[in-house]
Amino acid sequence: MNIVRKACEIPVRNRTEVLVVGAGPAGFGAAVSAARAGAKVTLVEQGGLLGGMWTLGLLSPFFDNQNKDGLNRELREALRARDAWGGLWDISFDQCEMALLLDEYVSKCGIDLLLYTMGSEPIVEDSVLKGIYIQNKSGTQAVLADVVIDCTGDGDIAARSGAPFEIGRESDGVFQPMTMMFKIGGLRPDYGRDDLRSWYDVLIQKLPEAEILADIPYNNPALITLPRKGEALIQWTHVKRSLGTVADELTAATLEGRRQVRRALECFKLVKEQLGDVYLLDLPSMIGVRETRRITGEYVISDDDVKSGRKQPDAVCRVQFGVDIHEPEKPEQNCWQHPGFDIPYRSLVPLKVENLLTAGRCISGSFAAHAAYRVTGDCLAMGEAAGRAAARAVRRKCSVRSLIG
Repeated sequence: MNIVRKACEIPVRNRTEVLVVGAGPAGFGAAVSAARAGAKVTLVEQGGLLGGMWTLGLLSPFFDNQNKDGLNRELREALRARDAWGGLWDISFDQCEMALLLDEYVSKCGIDLLLYTMGSEPIVEDSVLKGIYIQNKSGTQAVLADVVIDCTGDGDIAARSGAPFEIGRESDGVFQPMTMMFKIGGLRPDYGRDDLRSWYDVLIQKLPEAEILADIPYNNPALITLPRKGEALIQWTHVKRSLGTVADELTAATLEGRRQVRRALECFKLVKEQLGDVYLLDLPSMIGVRETRRITGEYVISDDDVKSGRKQPDAVCRVQFGVDIHEPEKPEQNCWQHPGFDIPYRSLVPLKVENLLTAGRCISGSFAAHAAYRVTGDCLAMGEAAGRAAARAVRRKCSVRSLIG
């Protein structure tokens, strides 16, 4: 059943030069770099914290960070100066300090920020994106912009604007599972900094692995030590065949993820000798969604690009993180290395819609390529590049597509 909504006037909240939708790693990078380049920037975020998966999702380590300059280096050095960097592989961080640091950046850059605000619908005229409708406690409003950067992770604005996209494996459309991260305290002070899973090897000697996998269908969990002694993040839960762009499925996946957290805590009691008397310290406010839409752009990063380590004339960053596929139908990972490959600017420019860029995991690439570039260091670098490009287009009074060399 459908109903017809009556036509009504929508107030315009503001007009800006660059509108960034989503304030995760990509959106933060886009907003800051555009503002630093002199553009007037509005940043819209549905949650109450900047940082997306860094903060709201309790995600660490900061993968593909240490081989990059720019904001990757700035955040790394700032967190280290605050004793908030270290832990696993010396690339983990304190989520609370990260949240406070990102606030400082956005404030210093003079970015117009709206938290608790959903970018709901695009405003499109003749395939030209003019802005978006937003919804928050003030009701429905419009924000108009010269350039919109979709950093929603799911490509919500791009898809609703008419840009083509793909989801899942090219062969069958099946996508990677979600993970509900969680934080524990009480970890033994002498627990090895880089010891991901010795505790799990002990656990499966005490409990049949088949029984564990029936409740938590993933056989390669990771204990991610944090800078503060006694604290760690756990990446273990797996929620399969739930699509992050379908509200009912996302809700069900969130509840299932928390159910698996409870089961994991019960398992930890069997390995007290290895872990200590650990306890639940924090739950994220959002489940980790690895994969949804990949918006088709002027260039699609291919499997061959990844395997050959292809360099691009319009590279915005180089991905060094390996292909990391959490198997959609098996309780395991499929990981493989590559020589490093470039993300071209063309992959940030969607087909069929003008005045629009994407950044983050929703850019244009294959299933396997996405499994490498989806990590946060690369998302941040993509966002920086998109922000600079948007500011350049505004300054030159040209389209973002025309910046392709």
